[in-house]
Amino acid sequence: MNPRNIIMRLAGALLVLIACGLPCAAQDNLSLDEHMQVPQVPQKRHAEAVERAASVAARLRAKGMSTATLRNGEVVLATLPCDTLFAANAEVPKREALKRLQGMQEIVRAPERYKVLVAVHTDDTGDTDYSDALSLARAHAIDELLWQMGDGSDTNVVIYGMGKDEPLHDNDTRRHRRANRRVEFYIVPLDM
Repeated sequence: MNPRNIIMRLAGALLVLIACGLPCAAQDNLSLDEHMQVPQVPQKRHAEAVERAASVAARLRAKGMSTATLRNGEVVLATLPCDTLFAANAEVPKREALKRLQGMQEIVRAPERYKVLVAVHTDDTGDTDYSDALSLARAHAIDELLWQMGDGSDTNVVIYGMGKDEPLHDNDTRRHRRANRRVEFYIVPLDM
């Protein structure tokens, strides 16, 4: 095969990967909201995607995570308070963090079926630079834990350090600040 044909085939394969929503370097600059929208589930597979998401959400709830579904029931949002994984102001996970994430094991071991978006949030008690750096460092630490759970192979995880920009509540009470310090796992179906 001549070099031009090889290049054309590689370019075509790359376009297929992008269109299918599979991970590739070209998608690394997508926002969390944009990443959550790809790939789209074909209408004829919507009911199957919703059923699978409901099953995943139930398993994660049984492991102590709060769950909801998004994108018409196709995407699972699982949430843990940051203090279940990290001590205050710490970037290194607690010893029990891996155990708290056990519900994610089946998901990260199936990178062909799921894309996992990890968004780490802080409260507003630190300055913006500190909050952004802390949330990103924690996202990297969680990515490492998920990679370990995936037996050191590709886990199809994309991380976001969200800082204090998207609070759930005003940061006016200890309870509200705790709720704002959270880790969100968006579980997006890929093989539909």
